[in-house]
Amino acid sequence: MSYKVSVIIPVYNAAEFIVEKTLKSIENQTLGFENIEVILVNDSSTDDTEIVLNEYANLHNNVRPIHLRENNGAPAEPRNIGISYASADYVMFLDQDDVYRPNACEVLYNKISSESVDIVCGNHVLVSNDNFIIANSFDFISGNEIKIDTIYDNPNFLDIGFVVWSKIFKKDFLIKNNIKFQGNILEELYFITRSLLLSNGIILLKDLIVVEYNVRGESLSHQIDYNYLNETIDIYLDYYKYIKDNLDMDCFQILFKGRMRQLLSVLFYPNIFFDELSLIFVKLQKLFVNLESNNFYFDDFLNQIFFKTIINDNFPFEDSILLYGLIKSKNHKNAHFENLYLTQVAKLYVDLGEGFNEKNVISQEFKISDDIVLKFDLSNIKNIKRLRFDPNFGFFIKCKIDKIVSNKGKLNFKPINSFNSDFLADIFLTIDPQYIIESNFDEIEFIKIKFKLELLNFGMTENIIKEL
Repeated sequence: MSYKVSVIIPVYNAAEFIVEKTLKSIENQTLGFENIEVILVNDSSTDDTEIVLNEYANLHNNVRPIHLRENNGAPAEPRNIGISYASADYVMFLDQDDVYRPNACEVLYNKISSESVDIVCGNHVLVSNDNFIIANSFDFISGNEIKIDTIYDNPNFLDIGFVVWSKIFKKDFLIKNNIKFQGNILEELYFITRSLLLSNGIILLKDLIVVEYNVRGESLSHQIDYNYLNETIDIYLDYYKYIKDNLDMDCFQILFKGRMRQLLSVLFYPNIFFDELSLIFVKLQKLFVNLESNNFYFDDFLNQIFFKTIINDNFPFEDSILLYGLIKSKNHKNAHFENLYLTQVAKLYVDLGEGFNEKNVISQEFKISDDIVLKFDLSNIKNIKRLRFDPNFGFFIKCKIDKIVSNKGKLNFKPINSFNSDFLADIFLTIDPQYIIESNFDEIEFIKIKFKLELLNFGMTENIIKEL
């Protein structure tokens, strides 16, 4: 049978929801379900996904499940495999937990099949806690539709959204130009870029909502860490070289404006340790220096200051890390004060001669009050070389340790990474405040720490810096 559109969906461990949610949205397409080829590429799922997809395919002749025996760890290769199996002249993409609006396939298909273009683009909405936010304003066009022959006719198309599931592509165009997804965390970056640069005809339908994209906030919090950010910046360093060789520099600002906005949104998302940020900023400085050499700038005032600070700073990037914390605090200035008196966690790190690590750590929960007293049992730990006390994690704080005592008497201590210290308190403009505890630890059975702690919001932090 001849299909009008092939929809490619990479699938991993989606047995519980893919039929009733994602596939149901394709069944309900006004184009007619029978006119859509559904290619489900199972990336070696470990749940019942294979069984569910096979049962669904047995009920529908237009559904083709493909089961991979080795997991690829990302949607890139499953999508490439899906393109190679597609029989329709046009291909679309969808993620396993997102849904199409009912008219998405029909409007995109009718437009691309009646026009001499390689790509037709729509918009999408972000869905979070039943709230719907339109992803792109596309304010560079006044009407609903705009058509260009090449990207140089209107370079603003370089900032239309680097996602594949709000678009339809001519399959022969992708195959002829060997346009494939890259096997990294930004697999769509090169795919969209090469498609835009090589296309002979693009249409943007400003008001067409194609996909309801489910915001995966919880999964992001687990994914975005030091390694993720390192890989992301490495990819953008290579991407910069590719763009410099393949794109007119007159389009440079427009393209990287969107890409760097996305990069900073990721950079300011997680909680990263001070030393890890220093290493990340080494690479980020290389990228920013390259961008500045091509007259790049941020429209946002704070982002532009951060951009310039990174460029002019030196390792270990103390000024940049301070500004990073301020911007992050501003972005989340109201987020944590509702939880002011919820449980905090303090940690005592024990160095047994191998340095401080997560293997030798004692955690204590507490609630913020006028006087906090924590007791750490060390009776079963021998050969202690050093101790480090972290009063909490994830917030800028003002901390005052009144005293640290043990069964052997009073212990000395000093802050390691405070922004400023005096007799009143130690101010930490880092999310990982640390004190080193100094003593001869022979025969120590416990230590008791009495301290006060205050969480700092953006306004408090800004005032502290002005005063200092």
